[in-house]
Amino acid sequence: MKNRGKRSGVRRKAIGVGDSSSSFNGKGMKKSKVQKWRKGDSCVSNPNIKTHRQTARHHSRGFTNSLNSVLSQKLLAQHNAGFGDSSIELDDDIQSCGSKSVVSSIASNCTNATFNKILGRIVTSQSSLNTQILAIVGAVTDTIHSSDGEQTDAACCATLLSLLKSTSEPLNSDQKTAALHLMSLLLRRVPKSILQVKSKEILNALNNNTAEECEQQSLMKSLIGCWTLCLRAQTQSSWDSVLIRDTYAKILAAAVCIKPKIRKAAQHAIGAILRGSAFMVTDHAPPFHPAANDTSAFCKNCLESMKAAGNKKGISHVLVLLQDVLSTFSTSGIKSTCDQVLSVLGSTDMVLKKGAFITMENLFSMSPKPENLTADLNCKIINVLFTLEPASDPDVLTYWLRAMEKAYCNLSRIHKKPANVDALMDKMVTLMEKNPDDKVFNSFMVVGSLYPSSLKKILPRLDALYLSKGYSKKGEIEKAMGMAVHKLGPREVLNILPLKISGDSDLDGDFPRSWLIPVFRDHVQETELGFFVEYFLPLANKINETCKSLAQKNSKSRSMAYSALLQQIWALLPSFCNRPTDLVTSFPSIAKIIGKTIESKSDIAVEVLNALRKLINQNLENEAEKSVLCRYAKNFIPIFCQICSAKNEKNLKDGDDGFRLSVLETLKFYLKISPEQLILTTFEKCLKKLNEEEERLMRLEKEEEIRKQNSKPKELEKIKEEKDCLESWCCLMDLCIVIVPHVPVVGLEPVKENLSRNLQSSNSSVQKKSYRLLEVCPGEFIIEHLALLTTFRSDSSMPVKVANPSSQAPRLRCLSNIIQMLDTPQVEFIGLLVPEVILCTKSTSEKARNAAFDLLVKMGQKYISWAPNKAPQEMVQRYFELFLTGLRVNDPHVVSCTVLALARVLFHFKGETTDEVIGSVCDIACLLLGHHSREIVQSALSLVHVLMSGYGDIMTGKYLPNLISGLSLLKNVSSYRKKIKDILRKLLKKCGFDIVSGMLPDVYVKVIRNIVKSEKKKKKTTGKDETAPRKHTSDESFLEEMDDDDGESDDEETFSKFNPKVWIKEDDDVLDFMDASASQKITTTKPKIRNNRENKDGFKVAKDGRLIIGDEDDVDHKKVDSSKASKKRKADEVEEAMDVDDTDAKSTFSYQAGGRGIHRPINKKSKADENKNKSKKTKEDGKYNYSYIKLNPSKKKNKHETTKKLKHLFKKRTN
Repeated sequence: MKNRGKRSGVRRKAIGVGDSSSSFNGKGMKKSKVQKWRKGDSCVSNPNIKTHRQTARHHSRGFTNSLNSVLSQKLLAQHNAGFGDSSIELDDDIQSCGSKSVVSSIASNCTNATFNKILGRIVTSQSSLNTQILAIVGAVTDTIHSSDGEQTDAACCATLLSLLKSTSEPLNSDQKTAALHLMSLLLRRVPKSILQVKSKEILNALNNNTAEECEQQSLMKSLIGCWTLCLRAQTQSSWDSVLIRDTYAKILAAAVCIKPKIRKAAQHAIGAILRGSAFMVTDHAPPFHPAANDTSAFCKNCLESMKAAGNKKGISHVLVLLQDVLSTFSTSGIKSTCDQVLSVLGSTDMVLKKGAFITMENLFSMSPKPENLTADLNCKIINVLFTLEPASDPDVLTYWLRAMEKAYCNLSRIHKKPANVDALMDKMVTLMEKNPDDKVFNSFMVVGSLYPSSLKKILPRLDALYLSKGYSKKGEIEKAMGMAVHKLGPREVLNILPLKISGDSDLDGDFPRSWLIPVFRDHVQETELGFFVEYFLPLANKINETCKSLAQKNSKSRSMAYSALLQQIWALLPSFCNRPTDLVTSFPSIAKIIGKTIESKSDIAVEVLNALRKLINQNLENEAEKSVLCRYAKNFIPIFCQICSAKNEKNLKDGDDGFRLSVLETLKFYLKISPEQLILTTFEKCLKKLNEEEERLMRLEKEEEIRKQNSKPKELEKIKEEKDCLESWCCLMDLCIVIVPHVPVVGLEPVKENLSRNLQSSNSSVQKKSYRLLEVCPGEFIIEHLALLTTFRSDSSMPVKVANPSSQAPRLRCLSNIIQMLDTPQVEFIGLLVPEVILCTKSTSEKARNAAFDLLVKMGQKYISWAPNKAPQEMVQRYFELFLTGLRVNDPHVVSCTVLALARVLFHFKGETTDEVIGSVCDIACLLLGHHSREIVQSALSLVHVLMSGYGDIMTGKYLPNLISGLSLLKNVSSYRKKIKDILRKLLKKCGFDIVSGMLPDVYVKVIRNIVKSEKKKKKTTGKDETAPRKHTSDESFLEEMDDDDGESDDEETFSKFNPKVWIKEDDDVLDFMDASASQKITTTKPKIRNNRENKDGFKVAKDGRLIIGDEDDVDHKKVDSSKASKKRKADEVEEAMDVDDTDAKSTFSYQAGGRGIHRPINKKSKADENKNKSKKTKEDGKYNYSYIKLNPSKKKNKHETTKKLKHLFKKRTN
């Protein structure tokens, strides 16, 4: 094996005098006990020291004698052969890895799964035990193989036991460690029945051979693991054995060992035995483990002796053990141990105090069995903890509080209320006042939710704390008060903390407790709806009257305050309607008020509608509550219909569409529980009004035609009347759209005539609403009257019959619903739809484009499902043939739409597309890349991109020359740089730089180099290979790509589309958010900033209102500089149009002189010249820009100079 110094990863032994632990630093300095490299031997790979091989030969002799196998020399020869030269001596880390040939030879004879896992780790892992483990595995395997036995876990474990019991040649510590490590792994797989039968033999072998080696951590960890596995498998009766008890006592002794690895392993083992023994995880497990009393006695004795000796470390070790196992003790064990743990709290050591409190916290948080930790004992511990409150240290006080919290949580689990929970809550509030810590608030929330009655005395203190000035945790107080409202209910809370609001402006102050109303809104649920009627409703009526009287007195500020309070009170109604407990009895008393409030169309009506929707939605399956709500459907539905059809009435305010939509949404919910006869009656009335408005609209249209024929001017009243008529018709149509889904098919016959007229209307709004109505009709009705979709008024600008742009989306959704319901083959119907759907793929409406792409996919799926006997590839090919007609039309727009539709279908049907279809599509795309129309080229590039994404292997193999020739036909490459970059990036990923750059024209070379350079930079910075193509996880990714027609958008622009910014448009007045029209001032487009301030002085004004005053020369220079900058910017934009890096271009960096020496400016003017120019300019201008003159000089001799300067300055100014 060849070695190359440190680069090979092998550390070689130094040759010379010294032990094997010598080292050498890289600076040539010798440390203590360091051997020097002999000159010329620094790369010698075969040193003379053979310590490890001699040790291996020595160890192997013991295995040969004890196991009657030929282990040592045979395996050592294989080990030497694996490294090539028998004289090579490696370091411990290298030798422990073993050779792959030795491991493979042993693995070939080993069939045990546990041993095979170990052998797989030996090659890669570097551990000092691997050599011994390898030898023992080989010895055990040879022993079982020589006796023709099976290498089961039990057989391997028995062989290891015979090795441990051997007395002819005892094993050394390394061999014992390796054997015990293997033993701990095998015992996990040995059946429990064998461990129960052979427990005495296993424990004797383990105890006899390891009594003198307890100081080695690795050996003791493996030994403790073996003990644990053996003891966990025993039955409950077997714990009466002295051997098992003695073994467990050894584990207990190791739990307080000073060595951390041994101590942690023992502590984990004790918890596993007490909690995870075989008989403790059954359904009929005893309350506690038989060894629990031994453990509690051991911990108690250790704490007593260590406290007497002042051993703080030992006490902390015992506390760590108790944190895991104290909850498993018996009642007497918990009581005696807790006495010792609580006595530790008398110490002055803060670490021990924290450990004791954590121990008590874990005792309660681990949910001990009620038989072990009784309710009385829990209460006694709580009382003792009260007396041990650490008031001096806030940090320890937090641990005490957490222990108390868990104690009360465990007590609530036992279903008993302690007597001193009120004192704890009072203490928590005191801590919240002094030190507002989040942990204190969390404990308060937990204990308060468990014992709600204890909150009654605390609420006034929380209110005072919230109203105190400068308190920083008001949000936490609101959460605590919300928890009290949820647990106690609003009636109980208001009995303790009245709102102190009477509705009288003379008696009410500043509403100090109005902060409780939003808390009620957010936390009230599952309470009495009658309490709202009883308490809040009369208060709301009084406040409403007070608002009106204050408005008459022109007291605006007070009136607005009461108005805001009124809205907050009505906002409580949806919370009271959240699963109320008395809906059957309380709703009749409030139903009439709800109806009047909705009719008033005020701001609070929106909250009432929200409450009504919540009541209906939560009681759809509750028959009693549902029947009560249904009883008032005859009262509410006419109100809803009247509001929705009153668009042109004068009593409605501007911007009332939001309220009308809320009413329509509520009507949808109420129609779910309304009787069928009421729905039919309502629909007939709405349809009658709709026909009346339609006749009126037709009459106005005829009058308009007559006016045009007579060339008369259009009257203003006629325009307004026509507008109001159309708006009223649209409102009634919206109402019909909501009602029609709940009307049976028999009652929809009058709709047919209405739709047949309106679908052919010249008004786009009428046509759109008609398609919306047809969309919500049942499928049976649409299929029966399929002719309605074939006879419609089309857009005259299109070469194919297509609906108006505003009607395309609902029409396509109707067609999509019909296609899904078609069971019999309708190939001719699909053939008629394909041209229309193709043209809608480039509609101005995004919804129409998405609907068109979805409909293309659904038609293809139906096309395949109608021919189950034929192959899907054949049907997909026939479906593709329907698109070819659009490519023959001499219209760029039609061709572009056809190419996009072809790309969409090709993207979806990847698995059902044959190579023949792919080839023909590739030829079409490559041919269209040379077209003179930019629109067609854009679509062709999108098609190529889809081909590269879904069929990359075929495109880069069989059809690569065709693709390259098509890209060569592209004329203006810079106009499509983004999509071209995406295509080239995929080609580079598949084919490589050399092939792609050699086949493409020279115009693409710079683009390819730029791509490679940018991808290397991204890979270097992010650590990811960005050349990998992005995978399309869904159809939405294709639609996003198709929407990017110009291909110029960046990632930031794309991201900003989904995260639009919002602005508030303000005029001279400040926006009032309480106003109903405030939503109209919020926009997603940045409003233009108008500067209404007239600047008479001619100075510029900054955005923040500052005046900018500058010299005329500066203004002229700025104009010149700005013109130069604009020209330079345009030149830069032209230069960077291709977005490529010109590697041959010269650097734009130019040297500028500055500094001293050789870097000084050559044309620098002297100070004399500068002063001369300055003085000359001052004489010509006759003024100073500024002058600093000290008016009160400290010395008398300077007064004359100051006076002289002032006179000179005033003289210049007056001239």
